[in-house]
Amino acid sequence: MQGKATISPISHEAPPLLKRAWREALLAYLFIIPSFIIIVTFGLYPVFRAGYISLHKWSIVKGPFVGLENYRRLLHDPDFWKALQVTVFYVIASVPLTMMISLFIAYLLFKPIRYRALFRTLYFLPYVTSLVPAAMVWQWIFNYQAGILNYVAGGICRGLAKILQKVGTVPGVYIWILLSIAWLAYLLLSTSRRTPLMTGLLAAIAGVLLVLALAFWQSPTLLERVIHELETFFPVRWLQEPRGIILYLGKRWGFTPPKWLQGPSMALVAVSIVSIWHFAGYDIVIYLAGLFNVPNDLYEAARIDGASEGQIFWKITFPLLSPTTFFLLIISTIGAFRAFTMFYVMTMGGPLKTTTSVTFLIYDRFYNAGRWGYASAIAFVLFGIILTMTLINQRLVGRHVFYQ
Repeated sequence: MQGKATISPISHEAPPLLKRAWREALLAYLFIIPSFIIIVTFGLYPVFRAGYISLHKWSIVKGPFVGLENYRRLLHDPDFWKALQVTVFYVIASVPLTMMISLFIAYLLFKPIRYRALFRTLYFLPYVTSLVPAAMVWQWIFNYQAGILNYVAGGICRGLAKILQKVGTVPGVYIWILLSIAWLAYLLLSTSRRTPLMTGLLAAIAGVLLVLALAFWQSPTLLERVIHELETFFPVRWLQEPRGIILYLGKRWGFTPPKWLQGPSMALVAVSIVSIWHFAGYDIVIYLAGLFNVPNDLYEAARIDGASEGQIFWKITFPLLSPTTFFLLIISTIGAFRAFTMFYVMTMGGPLKTTTSVTFLIYDRFYNAGRWGYASAIAFVLFGIILTMTLINQRLVGRHVFYQ
């Protein structure tokens, strides 16, 4: 009995377990293969194909191999540097403002207000609207002769001019000064009824109104100049104005800023406004999702300890929203560098190439000029710029992201 060998049960179970693992792995790869084929066909292959084209003098048909000649020519092309400047202006003008406005609106919609669901839907509607027809509508809104923006803004400014003609002169200016002082005194005496931020904001508005009243009282010439500007400022050639916005205002107000301070063109400002209007809805939804992930116990504990709403926002809400902010910063920056549709529909790169972004330049060189190799080289340089900006954001901003 003792000399008999015993057989371990493990040796009988190992082969079935191994076969089961192979079957599961094979099944997993079968599910992955369709997505992998799609990614390779429509994602990776076009990238390598564009890189191959960028090394040739390619114009509809394949030309001779030129190596890095397209890239060397690109570095000395003033149109490329102008387009890059326009793109950087657009990114700086649209991304931070969109995120700040979206965070403010999302924070308001997070509060228990009436018709909250309706407001959330209304703010999200621009994002789900097709960008091409939306850009065409905005092109009509910014129209110099028939646009509703110039009509409404001009009417408001002319109405303010008529009001200033009455309240900016004696005796109306005395009433203006007294009302401003009374409002400022009331705000300072009733600070406990509102948050410090709201009190400071209202006090700043009252102070500005008081300063304006005193300035108009002491200088009737200033009052006349302001009235004249209000009456003649509109209409504005939004999409046809190539001058920088600061240069445009400087010419109207009697000063000429240096070249580096002239700012983006009025047309680029108009496109940035449409971009903020369109993409704010997406950022609002993402910020709302982030706000709902903040634990309520932190809010309750902070309020028990006597923290104000401003302190709660800056010490609890904003730090815990850092992952959401970081995500939106990366996604929005990449999207802004790749923006094309609004430039194409609203301005076609004009006036005087002041809205020719890098993507629009790629389109122009590819389809209009037929320089496929050169356009592919620009696309690869843009890819490198986007990748570099993403890595910089991850390095500088990523370290300040707080994960609970």
